[in-house]
Amino acid sequence: MLQRSLVEAVADMLVFGGKVFLQSDIEAVAVRMKDEFMGHGKGKLAVVEHSGQWLKENPFGVASDWEKHVLERGDPMYRLLLFKLGS
Repeated sequence: MLQRSLVEAVADMLVFGGKVFLQSDIEAVAVRMKDEFMGHGKGKLAVVEHSGQWLKENPFGVASDWEKHVLERGDPMYRLLLFKLGS
């Protein structure tokens, strides 16, 4: 799972407007990752809103092998895109 120090480092080092893409085939894991980033991101990160739902598609258009496997067996992927706030 995510380490607090990693989340804090990402929040600090990511350029303004930079993106963090999170996904899992287990909803509880995706929720926990979101909570970790929102809780330890020092207020520097925000969710790219998608009607309050998980993203239906990978926003980068390139699926990992695991993502392909999960989708081929008919299971959902839980996706979330964050971005760094600032000017």
